[in-house]
Amino acid sequence: MKRFYTYITLCLLFLSCSDKNNELELALHYAGANRAELEKVLRHYEGDSLKHRAAVFLIENMPYHYAYEGKALEEYKKFYRALASSKLSPTEVTDSLNRAGVYFHPSSLHVKQDIETVDSAFLVHHIDWAFRVWREQPWGKHVGFPDFCEYILPYRVGNEPLSEWRETLYRKFNPLLDSLRQLPEAEDPRMAAQVLIDSLTKDGSMKFTGLLPTGPSVGPEIVEWKAGSCREMADVLTYVGRALGIPCGTDYVTLRGIGNEPHSWSFILDRNGDTYMAELPDAPVRRAVDYTSSRIKVWRATFSLNRAMWKRLEKKEPLYPKFRYPLMQDVTPVYADSLLIQLAVSKKELKKNIKSGETLYLCMTNRKSWIPVDYPDRETADSLYFDNVDGDVVVALGTWDGERTEIVSDAFLIDRRDGSLFFYRPETEREEVRLYYKYPLFHEYYLGRMVGGVIEGSHRPDFANPDTLYRITDAPQRLCNRFFLSGDKTYRYVRYRGADGSYSDISELMLYAGTDDTVPLKGTVIGTPGCFQQDGSHEYTNVFDGNPYTSFTYKEPDGGWAGLDLGKPTLIRKLVYVPRNRDNFIRKGDRYELLYWNNLQWHSLGEQTATSDSLVYTVPRNALLILQNHTRGRDERIFEYTRGQTQWFR
Repeated sequence: MKRFYTYITLCLLFLSCSDKNNELELALHYAGANRAELEKVLRHYEGDSLKHRAAVFLIENMPYHYAYEGKALEEYKKFYRALASSKLSPTEVTDSLNRAGVYFHPSSLHVKQDIETVDSAFLVHHIDWAFRVWREQPWGKHVGFPDFCEYILPYRVGNEPLSEWRETLYRKFNPLLDSLRQLPEAEDPRMAAQVLIDSLTKDGSMKFTGLLPTGPSVGPEIVEWKAGSCREMADVLTYVGRALGIPCGTDYVTLRGIGNEPHSWSFILDRNGDTYMAELPDAPVRRAVDYTSSRIKVWRATFSLNRAMWKRLEKKEPLYPKFRYPLMQDVTPVYADSLLIQLAVSKKELKKNIKSGETLYLCMTNRKSWIPVDYPDRETADSLYFDNVDGDVVVALGTWDGERTEIVSDAFLIDRRDGSLFFYRPETEREEVRLYYKYPLFHEYYLGRMVGGVIEGSHRPDFANPDTLYRITDAPQRLCNRFFLSGDKTYRYVRYRGADGSYSDISELMLYAGTDDTVPLKGTVIGTPGCFQQDGSHEYTNVFDGNPYTSFTYKEPDGGWAGLDLGKPTLIRKLVYVPRNRDNFIRKGDRYELLYWNNLQWHSLGEQTATSDSLVYTVPRNALLILQNHTRGRDERIFEYTRGQTQWFR
């Protein structure tokens, strides 16, 4: 890789002192012995000016593209192939392959540069097929040549080994669009994309997971396997869509708070050139402006080098790797719409001296680390200006020394409504906080399923005409949720019955004879057999096994319940229920540490071993906080505590 970066740097140095007419010549120069193959393509299209322009577009941008190759790549693909063909979970697939001695070692891969290896037959094949689908499809008339070049023409999606994938995918998926071609809607590529997405997702065979090894782009085989993370899901639609002349590709954020990770999704251009998006395996195509996840910046992956961005940054070394060879365009305005901000940050906020020529970045947190996500579009003696910024995100200013980020300002929140900045500067005054979870509950998507669920008592095992002991009206905000009962009525049978459409998701139900009792009542477990997973892992018996991390998920959306036969009519004074969860609530017995950001670093507020489902700390007011579990798990996120509430940042 070092050789590749040196090569690209030299190429860009020549480019910086050349004009547009020399970009093709520079690319051919760096093709070396492969120059004759590329010139053969240019001669082949001398009689077709548009195809010749397309060939020039590909060749002059070819120096910035490469593939990873090596035996380790086959080991890498085994994980995706195995998950696609197995009923095992991603964790079980990974563990099974590891036990068989299959591991992925990316360090053993080597780089194969396109400019030195792409031959004329390969390039002509891709160009001819791209033009064929562009010209034959009814929606092609609304795709301009620049969008065609960027979002249909490219012969690769990422850094996968090269292959001739277009014809195979065309012949497999083109018949799906036959019925659409007879309709007026056929002139809109968005409608064609929706038909393809419906077909790709209809059987539930797409297996979304972030638990497989991280490595290069998988390649066109991903269309068959339909397994992997958001990147692979986006690649599926890019291959299929481009093979059928639909202008599409990948938009992404470098880092989003939810998940502490990058996120990618598919974009599609409609007949007017407007952006629509899809997050496979979810089927609906929706407008970009309806996307609500955090996105201080949204980037669009391109085949062409963003030469304007590179020119702005060419003398700013060392550059954060993301910005060194920018194959991307800023499409934040497409998503933020009227909420777009031009952010101005005074240099008075800097807490350290900055070297002359050193780039300052906006940085977001990845757990306790800070990751550059944007750079100033311009600066004056007094301020830094960042264009096209979306708000409601916590950031800090930082520099990059080639190996690590150094933060040089207090953290601050960007208000999406007006672009104002709120700085986190801890005060001497302190307050007591009670914490129930270490990660925002919007990631705990099972909690909402409990709303409308009821705990019922009866004297009959069929629960004919039961009494409602408690109805859940809000999504739980803690692990152990208590409710005290009054009255003297006794019940032999007690159950939890989920709301319609909820699959009756629940982890635990505990019944107590007294309000101060700590040992729950015992009885015979009863309920509706069969779980959604069809493997016995989430049966109704889990609700009374004493483990808050096993759960019941009924096989159908409606009609499931789990209960106890107490053996005789029994007075119940206290109920405790535990929602199905992803283990981000405070866990009794685990060791936690709360930290706050101050003076450009994290400071500990002490470690605690949880004795219940909550933790109590005394913290400075106006502090940015993060809670870590040192016993297990990696999900953690920055937050603030105001007016008795935890405010998480995406």
